[in-house]
Order: sequence, then C-alpha cells, then structure tokens
Amino acid sequence: MTYEYKCVAAPTDLIIKKQTDIDKSVRGFGALINSNLDGGWEFYSMEQITCTKPAGCLASIFGKKEETTYVNMLVFRRPK
Repeated sequence: MTYEYKCVAAPTDLIIKKQTDIDKSVRGFGALINSNLDGGWEFYSMEQITCTKPAGCLASIFGKKEETTYVNMLVFRRPK
C-alpha cells in the first residue's frame, strides 16, 4: 500500500515548572493530533529536524555565527 504524508509543526518551547504543566502539554499535543485527523489522516510519528539560519550580513561582521534551531513536526499519513 502506498501513502501520502503531511507534516504539521508541533510546539517546541514547553516550559515545565510543575506536574500540571506536563499534563497540560501532553493534552495540548493530543488536541493537536486529533485536530489533524479529518480526511482520513492518521498520526504516524513525531520527528525533529534541524534548521540552520545563516547570520545576516551586518551580524556576521560583528562575529555572529549561524543559528541552529530544532523543529518538532507531527507526521500524518493516509492511503493514496
């Protein structure tokens, strides 16, 4: 069977100070997954990709290096 895929950005900055923050974050991920199931999509995986942004011209003159960030994405699939 062949599939088509879609990717949805997931939250990256979760500030956890107490147990209820963890519970709230987990529920938020669940709600995000559930909101993307319409149209026959099923949750497939969560992946993290690395994105590198070069420093701008002026910033590089002053020694700023490229900036690396990590992006979480939820991957959904459905049969073609």
